[in-house]
Amino acid sequence: MPQFIYLSGCGYYMAPSFAAIVERPDSRPPAEDSDDETLSSRIEDEPEDAAGGLRGLKRHSRAVRLACLAIKEALQMASIPGHVPDGKRNDIGVVVGTNDANLEAIDRLQQEAETYGVNNTNPGLFPETVLNVIAGQASIYFGLGGPNVTISGGDFSSVKSLQYAADMLESGRASQVAVCIVRLLPPAVFEGSIRYRAARESVVALVLSRMPSGGDGLKLRVASGTDLPDAAATRVTDEQLPAVLAVRLRSGELPSGTSVIYADAGPEGLLAVEF
Repeated sequence: MPQFIYLSGCGYYMAPSFAAIVERPDSRPPAEDSDDETLSSRIEDEPEDAAGGLRGLKRHSRAVRLACLAIKEALQMASIPGHVPDGKRNDIGVVVGTNDANLEAIDRLQQEAETYGVNNTNPGLFPETVLNVIAGQASIYFGLGGPNVTISGGDFSSVKSLQYAADMLESGRASQVAVCIVRLLPPAVFEGSIRYRAARESVVALVLSRMPSGGDGLKLRVASGTDLPDAAATRVTDEQLPAVLAVRLRSGELPSGTSVIYADAGPEGLLAVEF
């Protein structure tokens, strides 16, 4: 049985339509013709003042900006300093789960190439086209020198990212892991040509630890659904899982009687998060 780990920090940005779903995790996603479809599916809040201390963040893609802002919030909540005078903290890892974080930059690079020619594009755009750009920039901005991984797991990116982070902690490869799940709407040019498309935008960062941080935290255990009882359980989608955990940590509340949250893990069955 996996050991308990601790959720000690969170930060998130959610589209209004996604936030409405997270507030009622026991319910099904809204139908196409429901009232919730009048809510925006795009993240509308990207406060400029939140980027204080993150020099040059504005020049990065929207995915990098939102993810770094969410990670900054999560680290602050977990009482992890944003800057370390003596260099990187090699005991803190980064796991980013995303299928689409680089599509905006790819589209912008293509537009520049068509407008100015291949040899006259902005060289600063190219690094943003790599899927692991968020994990790399988070490591640079926050001095996180532990294992650095990007997971693109299709419909199960959240589950696989949390499983990987939990394994990283249990193996001793890191004492803390910043996990960030990034789901953004793709540029219009990619409509119909990508396999996994987010219906609603969400960027959620979580800080998981091997040991309690001393502040307000959440003790949890990540396991296969067959390893834990299904009594008083809430069923959520892969999309909802990180947001439900973040909202639970920030509010200190769970749906009445809930001690286990299950999320679909695809061929592996169910991922269970026990509180």
